[in-house]
This record gives sequence, structure tokens and C-alpha cells, in this order.
Amino acid sequence: MLLIPRVSEKAYAQNLAGTYVFEVPLTANKAEIKKALESEFSGVKIKDIRLVVAKGKAKVARRGKRARPGVGKRNDFKKAYITLLEGKIEIAAFKAEEPDAKAKTEEKPAAAKTKGSELTSEKSEPNKGGLFAKRRTGRRGDK
Repeated sequence: MLLIPRVSEKAYAQNLAGTYVFEVPLTANKAEIKKALESEFSGVKIKDIRLVVAKGKAKVARRGKRARPGVGKRNDFKKAYITLLEGKIEIAAFKAEEPDAKAKTEEKPAAAKTKGSELTSEKSEPNKGGLFAKRRTGRRGDK
């Protein structure tokens, strides 16, 4: 059985909470999904499986300048929300950054300032009114 991990912001948030989201075939049931997951990922025991059938959206398809638009429909799909009792499923899209990459990003803001940037930051006044503050001067009501 083909189990495709669902990659979205909601799926990522639920992954951090311990629930994994997979797209499964419309004909799949809970017993088949459980058997496929436990055979594919070793050391995983499933606590709960919830299934949701998402209906495909209706989309308008234009057929020409004067022709009436036709309506097409995307395919329906089924999602499985899986909560584990023990074990862990590694999804490549949700892996955290490596510690070396984090260290490199932390070094960039700590770079020394140049002389020009220090001089301009000391002399400049705080920005009052934002980007378009001078644009409104001289208009009625601005005094």
C-alpha cells in the first residue's frame, strides 16, 4: 500500500505533537493502514488511526471567448491521522536543521559593524511617521 506523508504547516504542527498525517488510497481501511505502517517502520506501535475523506474542489474551466465555462472537479483523497503508542516515524521533509547549520546562522549577526554604519546610526533621528511622512506635507489638513 502506498502511504504518502502529507507535507503542510498543519501536518508539521501535528507531527511535533506526535500525530503523523499520511495520504492513503480511498479504498484503504484502518486495518490495512496499520499493517502497512508496522511493516514499513520497524519498532512502531500504533495507538489510534483516524480517517478523513477530503472532497475535491470544483474548479471552473474556460472553454473559449463566448462559450459557457465548464466546471471540473479535483480528485477526492483520503488522509490518515496516526497517533503512535511507541516508536517514531522519520519524515524527511520535517527533519530539523543540523547543528552545524544553526551555528553558521548565529555567527552572521555577530559580525562587526563598519565605521560608516556606526556614524549614520548615531546621527540619525528616530523615524517618525514612516516611509511616506514627507509626502503629506502641504496638503489640506496637514499643519
